[in-house]
Parts: sequence; C-alpha cells; structure tokens
Amino acid sequence: MILLAAVTLWALNYSVMKYGISQIHPLALPVIRFGTAGLILLVVLRIHEGSIDVRRGDLPRLAIAGFFGVTLSQISFVFALTYTTASDNALLGATAPIVTVVIATIIGLERSGRRHWVAVLIGLIGVVLIVVGGPAMGLFQSGLLGDALAFGNVLASSISAILIVPLLVRYSVYRILTYEMLIGTVILMPLALPSIVAQDFAHVTLGGWTALGYTILLTGLVTNLLYFTAVGRIGASRAAVYQYVQAFLGVLFAVVLLGEEVTPVQLAGGAIVVGGVILSRSSRGATGRRAG
Repeated sequence: MILLAAVTLWALNYSVMKYGISQIHPLALPVIRFGTAGLILLVVLRIHEGSIDVRRGDLPRLAIAGFFGVTLSQISFVFALTYTTASDNALLGATAPIVTVVIATIIGLERSGRRHWVAVLIGLIGVVLIVVGGPAMGLFQSGLLGDALAFGNVLASSISAILIVPLLVRYSVYRILTYEMLIGTVILMPLALPSIVAQDFAHVTLGGWTALGYTILLTGLVTNLLYFTAVGRIGASRAAVYQYVQAFLGVLFAVVLLGEEVTPVQLAGGAIVVGGVILSRSSRGATGRRAG
C-alpha cells in the first residue's frame, strides 16, 4: 500500500509538472521545488531526530546521489516534458524497473528470483502494448530529443535509488532525502539562477502556484518518504516494479487532465501491467538482498 500511494501521487505529477512548467521556467521550478522541500525536511529532521549530522565519509555518496537524483534527473525531466507529452514521459518511465534491475545486478547489490523476472517481463509486455497501441503509433512522434531526455531521467533516478540503499542501514529516510535534495539543489542552482532571476512570478496563476505546491509537498516530500521507506524494506529492483503502475496511471491522468488520447489496446496493456505487479508482490519471498 505504501508503494501504491507513492506511485499514484507520482503518476499525477507528470500532468502537474507539465502544467507547472507552462508558467514557471523549467529550471526554476525544480530548484524551488527541491530547495523548499529540502529545507522543510531539515526542520523536520532536527525536531524528529534531534540532529542533522551525517558521517563525513558518507558525504561523497550523498553528493553523488544528489547529483543523479535531483540535479541530473530534474534537468532531464523538465526538458523532456518541454519536448514531449506527459504520456510519453509516463510510458518511458515504466522502463525504470528494467534499468534498476540491470544496474543492481551488474554491480552485485541484488539478485532476483525467477518469479520476479517473470513479473518484470509481463510488465514490459504491458508497457509495449501501451506504447504501440497509442493513437499516434509510438512515443517518437513528439521527438527523439524529448524521449532521450525522458530515458535520461529514468537512468539518473535509478542510479540514485541504488546509491542510497546502503545508507538506509545507518540513516533514516528523512536524513538521506534532506541531504540529497539540498546538495542536488545546490549543484543545480548555478544553472538555474538566470531562469529564477528572469522569472515573472507576478504572472503565475493560482493554478500555477497550486501545481508548485503539489510538487513541493506531495511529490517532493511525501512520495519520496513513502518510496524510499519501501526500498529499504524490499530492495530497489522489487520496489521499482511498481513503477509500471505509475506509467499506466500517468497516462490516465494525462487523458483526464490534459486531453490526451488512450486506446483499448493501451488499456489492455495497463491491465497486463497490473497483473505483473500482483505477481511481483506474491514473489516477495524470492531471493534478493540489499547492500549492508
């Protein structure tokens, strides 16, 4: 249930961010989003845990995680939304479980049982149906650049998720996310500063401010806490399978909120995706490990 709540909120974020960057510059929005969320988490961390310290030896890993998870990921994400539709981003986001499994397996952080791999393949079949069943016959109608950026976001986010797993043994999710957000925002700031200075905030509508608030409080704070709590319990690759559901819901939200089209073939693919997630949940006893 924790993962389902997180991916539902993230699924809506594709449409919310697409609307948000129509009023707030693509580079300004993530700086405000994660900078504000990080400062809120810093206060929560100090009150809840009594300190904000981390080991000096862990700072390099936190900095790298912040670079991939916030700086590089958000640059890719916001410009992918600029050049593609929310549906394209959601559909390409469904490749995250495959990317995470491959990376985690290559570096030896996890190993997955046969049933989990079957669940991954079933989910992939569903994603393929969603993609090829689209009214425009494919993701690439909106441009190879946007699709490449969307996949770059997937790759950067997957690397970040794997990087923080060992830290979950020593630190709470609050502490890790606080440092990841703040460090990632600091790295992004020099690139975003001209956009922030040039942004005309007086012309941002109520809807624009609402979108910004959603990205700060819900997808900047709540979803990350939920998702990485789950990662600490069941492992990065198994948690990532739930992003298949995120892709399906992301398309549905885009249809309702942005008027994008969806076909019966895509709906069938979504049903297969859900089936893959159910199978994955039943395989929680399969082999798998986290780095200590």
